[in-house]
Parts: sequence; structure tokens; C-alpha cells
Amino acid sequence: MAPRPGIQELVGHRLIDQDGNNVGKIGQVYRDDQTHQPTWVTVQTGMFGNQESFVPLAGAEVTDQDLRVPFSKSLIKDSPRFGVGGHLSPEQEAELYRHYGVQPNVPGPRATEEQDTAEREPRAQAAGTMPREGEEASITRSEEQARVGVERTESGRARVHKSVENEPFEEDVPVRRERLRVEREPVTGEAGTGRMGEQEEEITLHEERPVVGKEEVPVERVRVSKEEVSDTERVRGELRKEHIEVDEEEGGSGRSRRRRS
Repeated sequence: MAPRPGIQELVGHRLIDQDGNNVGKIGQVYRDDQTHQPTWVTVQTGMFGNQESFVPLAGAEVTDQDLRVPFSKSLIKDSPRFGVGGHLSPEQEAELYRHYGVQPNVPGPRATEEQDTAEREPRAQAAGTMPREGEEASITRSEEQARVGVERTESGRARVHKSVENEPFEEDVPVRRERLRVEREPVTGEAGTGRMGEQEEEITLHEERPVVGKEEVPVERVRVSKEEVSDTERVRGELRKEHIEVDEEEGGSGRSRRRRS
């Protein structure tokens, strides 16, 4: 419910939006000239609090010395700008009500609480009603809007390690070896004479054999890193949307028709 008299004590306190965000500090309180009930407050917005936005008190409540209103911070900051410290004209007030989607309760000019205390009687007598062309009914239509974003989650982990395994290999190696070669040639008289008997000579044969030696040598450096790549994923869902239906009866015929928008 909207705060009752004593709302002036919240001037300088925070104004909180429907999501719990701090909008700014309350600047002034505007009261109705006829009922003297608080109907509007101004909140200091802008980077340095050098602007003031009007906020209706419909549905507002006091929580922990702060004032919470059922409107979003962006809606408040985008509200029409009017000078503070005086009256709101019926046209200005109607424009504000349309912006917030609030049905006005008691039409008429609004004054700041300070001016209301000093000049209440003259303004109360001069208070008029908001001009209307005819009766009207209004319904606020709402719909859900999707807020699509991204969140960062862990998708996996990689560990780098090395192991040792045996791998067979084959290679042809050229080798040399010595072998015996027997040659015979006739002995002539000039070559001398020999003695009959046993005789032995020794020859050592050599050959080459393959020898395998091993040594550890670095062959390559492997680096593993991560990089960020961009992709597109399609999201699907359902949003609720309100529709307005108007039942219209035709007088005398008893027939009715329904229009939907």
C-alpha cells in the first residue's frame, strides 16, 4: 500500500525499484491539494544526481527505511522530465500516468509538500478536475520479454603427460669380413730346395659385426594451449502474452460480438 503521512521523513533515503535496485535518493514529496495525501515523489537520477524523475506512489511500500516502488529502474529514468518545486499540470500528470501505466485515482494539480503546508487553503479552493471527453475503461496489458544472455561454464579439462614405449626398428648396416684365398703355383729349381716333413702356419681372420648404441636426444617440443572461438547457438522457448478481449452487445437484438487484440 502507498505510504501515508510521514512520507516526508524518507526524503534523502533510497528509492528501490521492483527488482531491488537502487534508483537514487528521494528528493521531494508531492501531495494532492484536495486529499492532502502523498501521490508523487521525485528521485535524484543521472550520473551526479543532477536530475529528478517523478515516480507515482501507487503500490509503493516502506522497507527498511527505504521506499520500494513497483516500477523498473529503466522505466523511472525514461519518464518525462518536468521542473520540480511547483505544481504538476493536469496534462503533465496525465503524461506521467500514461508512462507508468497507472490509472489516476484523484485528478487535479499536485504541489510539493513544503508549498502545500504554506499555501494549502488557497490551492485547495482553486483545485479543479482533469477534463475528460467521456467515460472510459482501461486495462494494462503485459507480456513477457526474453532476456537472452550467456553464462560461462566448465566444458572439459585436458591433461598433458608423456609415456615411454618400445618401438621396433630395422636398418641395413654394411659390414666387412676376411676370408681365406688359396693360390697354388709351381716351384722351379731356382726357388731353392725344401725339407720333407710337417709344417704349420697360422693366419688370423677378422670380420665386422653390427653394434647398436643408444643415446637420448630431444627431438621436438609440444605445447598445448587453449584459445577462444566464437560460435552461434539457437535458443528456443515460450513467452506469455496477454490479449485484450472486448465483448460488445448490440442493443435490442440480443446479439453480441467479441473483438480480440
